[in-house]
Formats: sequence, C-alpha cells, structure tokens
Amino acid sequence: MTDKYSYVSLGEEILCREDSIPLLSRISNLIFDCDGVIVSDRDSYRQAIARSVDYYFLTLVGLNGEKGRLVTQADIQKIKDTGAFNNDWNLTYLIITYYLGLLIWKLYQASSEDILRDLEDVSIPDPERILERLKRLGTISAQFGLDVECLGKLKSDPQFGLWKLLEKPVGNEQNLILRDVEKALGLGKHISRLVERLCPYDIKEDDLLRRLFDEIYLGQSLYTRFSNRKPFFDFTDGLIEEEDAIPNSETLDKLKSRFGLFGIFSERPRQEGLYVLEKHNLLQYFDREAIFFGEDIARISGDSMGSLNWGKPDARAFVTILRRLPRSSVTAYVGDTVSDALMIRNARDLVDRDVLFIGTLYSSPTKERLRGKFLELGSEIIVKDVNALPSVFDRSGM
Repeated sequence: MTDKYSYVSLGEEILCREDSIPLLSRISNLIFDCDGVIVSDRDSYRQAIARSVDYYFLTLVGLNGEKGRLVTQADIQKIKDTGAFNNDWNLTYLIITYYLGLLIWKLYQASSEDILRDLEDVSIPDPERILERLKRLGTISAQFGLDVECLGKLKSDPQFGLWKLLEKPVGNEQNLILRDVEKALGLGKHISRLVERLCPYDIKEDDLLRRLFDEIYLGQSLYTRFSNRKPFFDFTDGLIEEEDAIPNSETLDKLKSRFGLFGIFSERPRQEGLYVLEKHNLLQYFDREAIFFGEDIARISGDSMGSLNWGKPDARAFVTILRRLPRSSVTAYVGDTVSDALMIRNARDLVDRDVLFIGTLYSSPTKERLRGKFLELGSEIIVKDVNALPSVFDRSGM
C-alpha cells in the first residue's frame, strides 16, 4: 500500500497495482529492456563501470590504493535509482570527473596553481599525450600524500560527498555533467577546464573514456570486431562473456504462446545486443522488426549514434514505436530501473493509449529500495525477475 496506489500480492514477491488488474487481460504486446531483464548485467556492464573507475585512477593516474574503494555496486545502484543515469558511459564519466575534480582541488589546496600548469598542455584527441599527463598528475599527487584512500573518504563528506551531485542530476545531457560536478562541489572554472582535458568525453567519439569502458566490457577480440579499431589497452577477456540469460526457456515459451514474438527497447549498442541474444539462443523469441537498440533510438530521434538525447527516461522515441501499434492494444514494458519506470510515466503524457510498466528487481543489490521506488512511481506490476511473469498472468485470471 502507498499513499497513491493500492497493491495486492499475486504470490511470492509479486505485487500488482489493484486498479491495473483489469488491463492485464488486454495486454497484446510485451516489450523488454535488455540489460538486467533479458540478460544479467551485474557482472558485465556494472562491473565495467567499477573497473573503469579503478583502472583510471589506479593504473592511468597511478594513485596508491585498493580496487573497489572509489565506487561499489551499491553506489552504482544508488546513482541509477535517481532515474537520470541509465547510460553507463555517462554514469562512468560522472564518477571519474567527480574524483578527478576533487583530486585536482586537493592539489590546489596543498600547493599552487603553478605546479599543475603543465598538465593543461594536452591535445584532446591524442590519448598518448593524455596518458603522459595523467601519470604526471599521479606523481604530483604522491608528493602530497594523496591516494585512493583519501579520495574514498570524501565520498561521504558533507561538503564534497558524491551524493551532492545527485540532488538535481542531469544524466543523459552529457555536456552538462561536468558543469554539474563543478557547481555542486564549488570547484571553479580552472579546475573544470583541467578535468575536461584529462578526461575528454563525447558519447559519439572514440575518446579515452569510451575506449577504456568498451575495451573492458568487450575484450580485445570483440572490440576489434565491433569497432574495426585496434585495441589501445590490454584487456584480453571481455565482461560481456559473463552475461547469462535471465528468463528460462519455459518462461519464454509460455509468454510467447500468450503474446507472440516480443519487442526490445534498449540503449545497448546494437551489435552487442544481437551478439548476446544470439549467444544465448534468444533471438527466436523476438520480432526482428521490433528490436530497438541504441542506434535505432538515435535514428528515430533524427540524431547520430550519439548523444542519445532521446534516451531514457525521455519517452519520445518509445512513443514513436508505440504509435506503430494498433491504437486499441495495451502494451507492457518490462524494465529494471527507475529510468525505465519514468520513461513509461512520461510516455503516458505523450500518447493517449494504455501502456503498463512491469518492474523487475533482479539487477539491484538493494532490492527493497528499488521496490520502494517502483511503488512510489505507481508501477503496475513488480516482480523478482521475468521468470515470475507467467504466474502474474495466470493468477490475475488472464
């Protein structure tokens, strides 16, 4: 029970909004998110975030310290629970610029601007030059006793804590992330400019951050195959190979017998998404004309693959797809994040038709908090994972 909505239990770890039960029998289309719903991303994308942050500061900068100190999986979930950071490249950029800004601020406090002046001499497109300057930053930091432990302690600081950035997060608007870091922490334009030089990032460019993240996630072979570029780093095995299918074949067969082939709406790059679906023999359950990945969303929005300004929780691209379906049909979208729930809520403001949200808790290390977020947003159905969906429809009388 919430202040706005009343829920009933349809079995173990299944909640259904009472006023939505009559709509369940009218559902004719199921559209799934991919990560955390169809395939598990706990040991892949979410680990890639943490490993990218660790590698940046422990290896590229060369700070002393231990892995896992700067960002935990609970931290990542808390950031995702804001609903603003569905895109993992943006989320990684937020964390790195946060700590990089604090590190440079600490150095200014301990020394003077002159000691860091030579770091500004960086040609943005030149990764080798950037790496040289990052090593120089690490050497200077060591001289003043600054390390990962020092930065990690600031994460919970009342003035400089990471959560100050989440009070009014920007998320998909990548060009505003650094501005928000600067504003929230009071770092100053001079620090912000240096951060931008030492961690250049454009979601549509092959820059240092995206290359680091993608090579950690894909590994050498798939990175070369998907990007047609030679790897810059040395990550032999990619985290993508750790991904497992979440729904079992019995679940998918039962749902397919009710609804026919499903759709996918996900910001994952298309080649990566199709690779995982094919690897786990899942493509047979999806309508290939109803599979929309990051490039497709960008195309619908008239953008290049890219900025993804229509990415979740923006609902415009999703609504464009909804309008292709019969007006009388009821569509259910299955997602696992606050961004997904917000997208469906936003979709209802843009289109006059019934669309339901089914929230799954599988990917979250803090399931009770995510369940609470879904309840606040009025999610029609909340389940442990997609394998509970056949029971939802059986027990609702559908």
